[in-house]
Amino acid sequence: MGGPGAIAEVAFEAGTDPDTALAAWRAAITAALTALAWPVELHLRRHDDGRGHPGADLVFAAPPDDLYLATEINDWAIAAANLTVREGTPADPTPLLPAWRDAITAELQPRVAALRREAAARDLPVLADDDGLTLGHGRRALTWPARLPPDPEAVPWDSLGRVPIALVTGTNGKTTTARLLARIARKAGFTPGNTSTDGMSVAERPLEPGDWTGPAAARTVLRHPEVDLAVLEVARGGILRRGLGVDRCDAAAVLNVSADHLGEYGIHDLAAMARVKAVVGSIVAPHGRVVLGADSPPLVDLVAAGHPFPAPIAWFSLHEQHPTIAAHLAAGGEAWFVSAGRLTRAVGPRRTDLVAVSELPFCFGGAATHNVANALAAAALASALGIPDPAIVAGLRSFHASVADNPGRANLALVRGVQVFLDFAHNPDGIRSLHGLLTSLRGQHRLLLGIGVAGDRSDDTIRDVARAAHELAPDRVLVRDLEHYLRGREPGEVPALLRAELLRLGLPSAAQDTAADEVDLLRRGLAWAQPGDLVAILVHVDRDEVQAELHRLGAIADPEPTASRPA
Repeated sequence: MGGPGAIAEVAFEAGTDPDTALAAWRAAITAALTALAWPVELHLRRHDDGRGHPGADLVFAAPPDDLYLATEINDWAIAAANLTVREGTPADPTPLLPAWRDAITAELQPRVAALRREAAARDLPVLADDDGLTLGHGRRALTWPARLPPDPEAVPWDSLGRVPIALVTGTNGKTTTARLLARIARKAGFTPGNTSTDGMSVAERPLEPGDWTGPAAARTVLRHPEVDLAVLEVARGGILRRGLGVDRCDAAAVLNVSADHLGEYGIHDLAAMARVKAVVGSIVAPHGRVVLGADSPPLVDLVAAGHPFPAPIAWFSLHEQHPTIAAHLAAGGEAWFVSAGRLTRAVGPRRTDLVAVSELPFCFGGAATHNVANALAAAALASALGIPDPAIVAGLRSFHASVADNPGRANLALVRGVQVFLDFAHNPDGIRSLHGLLTSLRGQHRLLLGIGVAGDRSDDTIRDVARAAHELAPDRVLVRDLEHYLRGREPGEVPALLRAELLRLGLPSAAQDTAADEVDLLRRGLAWAQPGDLVAILVHVDRDEVQAELHRLGAIADPEPTASRPA
């Protein structure tokens, strides 16, 4: 589909024939669109949720100013299709047509259309929603109430403009990379606006907590009067449901692609997931860069298959000799990698040595290899935005794996001699990426691991989380339900799957248990641990409560790792 539209994801009730139900939806939506004189452009995509439950995505094209109404029409068509399937009643949109036409008339705003035309002629962005109409970005923007747009002749067009924008996506590492880039931008003298799965911020000052990775978050940050550079984390769900929120950017990164959220929105394999995430690269300006992780095979395969990008690619890898890096440099391209323990940029045969990995606090001397990769990506993005090398180095050197700089990501605390490690790793590859770091932190001591998985993952993915956990060689594993993220699972179902797989892999029942929540994980881990031991909790829900408990216990934040201290 070449333009905007309305999409609904549906599941089929047991006993319902999907073909019959989809035919009924097609008939209903065709009748509605024909009555409104809208083009009839329909798209269907069949899928299941990974647990044998069939579903479909129902999509049709709609005018950009009528998308709210279009979603309502899709809801009506689904309800009408259900009635057709159950009772044989044909869909008839006639009674609703007056209300629909009134809604269309209410959305007609000739002044807004004129503003959009003038903005397009001047290559200016337009941000529009129920809250307002914005021309330009950040410090170079003006906003009016949505229903009170200005006369185009009254707009001070010459004062408006764009700000540099970077998009960051991937299965793992998005938030850390975005935070790193925001820190680098501040060292370069910018006031960055940042959106992430952990909230919105301006100049690293929190604006709003929560998962803010969609277009609404992008608009909020890009309307802020202080912002002169934007770092926008973009998640798979936001892309599929609502798009990107910006029409163009100066740099975009796809960090990696691995098995997570498969079976949702019709995405069933890594190749399809790579194509979804690569959408961020489709709007990079020709002068910019598309930053891709060469250590992620789905991304290498995507490019090898000829996926088009409008801007040059800058690959990054932990390995200087990676074949993709070597081939890209031989062709005169740009790449970022680790050489002799240092972050390095190369363009063809020319190399620039930036900084030693050992100088980056959040990399734990290089043991946190996932953060070394995030540093490479952030540096590549910063360079694509025109930020000079000294600011890149200063930003990376100043960033810590602390609650202040990177809450919920590789945070370390010390409680009565016991190391407590908190991280957001929530999928198999994310957990596996911690192997080197946790091995380094524990040294010769014992490891307790606390894990949980959201219920919308497939049984196979949940078992793979258990396998990834087992590869860390824990001495004890505590599992728990994410009670607010059961997503169709029965209470206790996910912990049972995890424990059964751990038992199959050889971790005895006596070394396993189930906790009530993440604070309970912490308390029980500390009750089990002895000085020098490592309690690693993958915190997804109760991070603030866990931090409060650590504070109550008098924890020392950001200590020198026990394994690095003399015995």
